[in-house]
Amino acid sequence: MTGAMNFLILQADAAEGASSFFDSPWWKFTTMMAKAMLVAMWLALAFWTYKDARRRITDPLMIGVSVATSLIFPYVGTLFYVILRPPEYLEDVLERDLEIRAREQELVGGANRCPACRTPVRDDFLVCPKCRRELKVACSSCDKPLEPSWKICPYCASEQGVGRKAKSAVAEEDELFA
Repeated sequence: MTGAMNFLILQADAAEGASSFFDSPWWKFTTMMAKAMLVAMWLALAFWTYKDARRRITDPLMIGVSVATSLIFPYVGTLFYVILRPPEYLEDVLERDLEIRAREQELVGGANRCPACRTPVRDDFLVCPKCRRELKVACSSCDKPLEPSWKICPYCASEQGVGRKAKSAVAEEDELFA
């Protein structure tokens, strides 16, 4: 019986030591700091949600809803935002659109390149300065550059019968390079 009594006394002393530990100023300071860290993390996540939403979403209302969700539902709101947010930054979308437009202009602007060597040429060039390929034919009366297939000059209205052989040679060459 004395062994059981000694055990109970030791248990009571341990419980008293544990309760005094939880009442100690060190424990109160630790729990207060942990609570402050959780609140700071919650506010930091809400701020991050705001900064990230501004980089990904154009609509101010949707940005506000994202931040409000992050503030109203701590941690879970930010998790929902991370799952549902747009996959790309607005800068990346804009850059991709600009690249697409530039490539479309390259394709459309292909007429401003020599069909043989792909060197950029101006619209008024008669011959490619690099490969010497005939690009256009000069009008027999006003010397304006004309497409080889034109039968009349749109600038002076003169008939273009001269240089027919050169025009057909250019047309054949176009077919070969096509």
